[in-house]
Amino acid sequence: MEWRTRWHITIRWDRADNSPAGVVSVERVVDHPADLRRLVERARADPHVVAFPYRRVRELAGDEPQRCRAGHSYAGGSATRPVRDWLPCSCGGHLVLRCRTCPDVRVDPPKCAELH
Repeated sequence: MEWRTRWHITIRWDRADNSPAGVVSVERVVDHPADLRRLVERARADPHVVAFPYRRVRELAGDEPQRCRAGHSYAGGSATRPVRDWLPCSCGGHLVLRCRTCPDVRVDPPKCAELH
């Protein structure tokens, strides 16, 4: 798993009739700054757009591991499902998975330089 940055933008029109989607508000999610820039430029050019707030969001991307490093499966009932925890960090944080079968503890994304 790794952190990825995405942008959420909400475009609001003065009336639904003036919106290409036929609604007053549309939310879009983009993965690249260039895509956000295109949406902002299009919104600025439309005289019926009254607002287009956007925000940057960091999300964990990728599949969670299915097995601990010793090979025990995380699938199944509560006896094998890992204990999940969250480790706060200025990088965004880390998902902590503790195996119920052995002492393995996995931190995803791997610990950054700030963690000891």
